[in-house]
Amino acid sequence: MTRKLFASALTALALIVLFASPSSAAPSRHDIVGVKTLGGGVREYTVLNPTGSATPTQLRTWLNQRGYRTDQVTAAVGCSPHVGTANALCGAKWSYGPFNDPQVYFLDHSGDTWPVTDARIDWYQAPGIDAYYRWYTAGCPGGGRHCVNVYSASYGQTGWYAQTTWQTSGGYFVDGSMQIQLNNSTTPNTYAARRSVACHEMGHALGLDHNTGTTSCIKTYLFQAPAFPQHPTSNDFSVLNALYPKAGT
Repeated sequence: MTRKLFASALTALALIVLFASPSSAAPSRHDIVGVKTLGGGVREYTVLNPTGSATPTQLRTWLNQRGYRTDQVTAAVGCSPHVGTANALCGAKWSYGPFNDPQVYFLDHSGDTWPVTDARIDWYQAPGIDAYYRWYTAGCPGGGRHCVNVYSASYGQTGWYAQTTWQTSGGYFVDGSMQIQLNNSTTPNTYAARRSVACHEMGHALGLDHNTGTTSCIKTYLFQAPAFPQHPTSNDFSVLNALYPKAGT
């Protein structure tokens, strides 16, 4: 094999590793995800952001008691595009509507200890999709724009910092189904912790699965060192750019 052919083969191999199918390259799951089949081709997913105070078995039992199955998650989440340690959700993304980028509005119902506005600024920088902030009383603007409701409350010692729930149909998020619940009871009341948790859940809401590295706010376990990263990584942005490849506004 000539040097040029060898270099071409290495390049092709790198592309295969970068964008391989979930069956060959998707990272193994270490998070807690539940699935419900609602009928009519609609499925509901919920992902928990663990605190480390409860075992995975206890969290899966918590989901099972609420009607979610936890034995289907390997097939349900963690699909390409994979870029570095960043990954997309399976069969779950926003439609473009009439725009060149999907328009996603985070409708903030949360308390003033949650810096949702600051966390949203990071995701607004992502290519391929536009993330906006709106106080919930302004309502969802409609017109092909998508809205995610963000709540905070004292949900109790659940073993999770936050929970994000959505429905899918035909490979897309169902409008009106996406919500984020931020838990006052378990998340440390510090700016860093709460910004990190909000950033994490917003990443899911845009179509990202967990980043298996250690420096992204959407890494699997926020409590592990380095704890509570504040921002997404360039790999997270690259996944979004590949997930929403249409030329943007």
